[in-house]
Amino acid sequence: MKNHMLVRKTKSKGITMLPLVIMIGLIIMELGIAIAFVAYWANSSSNGSRLAQEALLGAKAGIDDAILRLVRDKDLDSTQYVFTAGTRTQVSVTINNDLLNHQATINSVGTVLLRQKKYQAVVSINPETAVVSLISLTEI
Repeated sequence: MKNHMLVRKTKSKGITMLPLVIMIGLIIMELGIAIAFVAYWANSSSNGSRLAQEALLGAKAGIDDAILRLVRDKDLDSTQYVFTAGTRTQVSVTINNDLLNHQATINSVGTVLLRQKKYQAVVSINPETAVVSLISLTEI
């Protein structure tokens, strides 16, 4: 009779441990999911800022390219063109050349995936020496 009661108490203890083990396992799993979510969120936010920085540098490259075109040809007609900077930065540049006032307005848009950054520059062009001077450069 004593052996029978001893076996029954041991089985009873095992059954009460089962919910405790399951609860501990669920808590550990929940912590793992929370840590994975935080890591994903931190990674995606740093990736977004990196893409925005690439787009900004692409827009700046478009301004520099347009200034070089104006240096090479001071009587350049107003034009619009697109080029790729790096591997994934698409740059759209618009040059509005006001030949009467010897100024040009340059708009440049850098796009990387869904991120867009815009710059606008106003330059003056000396009609005699073809020297191009930057008057203003603003991020739009």
